Amino acid sequence: MDDKDYKILSILKENSRKSNMDIARELNVTEGTIRKRIANLYKSGIIKKFTIETPSSIEGIILVKVDPKRATTVINTLKKLYDEIYEFSGSIDISIKLSKNSLDELNSEVDNIRNINGVLNTDTMVRLK
Repeated sequence: MDDKDYKILSILKENSRKSNMDIARELNVTEGTIRKRIANLYKSGIIKKFTIETPSSIEGIILVKVDPKRATTVINTLKKLYDEIYEFSGSIDISIKLSKNSLDELNSEVDNIRNINGVLNTDTMVRLK
């Protein structure tokens, strides 16, 4: 690897969608030179793959406000359904941690929680993994 290869890698790392022609203009070489250098970097194992990374799962923290008169029933119901459930005192009564394969699956689960008699409100925080 030489200085131009390092520059190509740096450019691709910053913007992997940058065209060979744009890289060539930036480095003042031909597009064919860039194409060959990228092919050589791939063959030598410096570039291992060209890929799109998607989240493997979506993690949600669902904050639940419960009717105080139904709190025990709601908590017992949720404990039967979910492994990671935490009780609080204050403006939030319960938090539930869930991992799902898609946002649609997570939203469906939140809808199920909202349909439990005694659940007044939910707020959901989502983290893409």
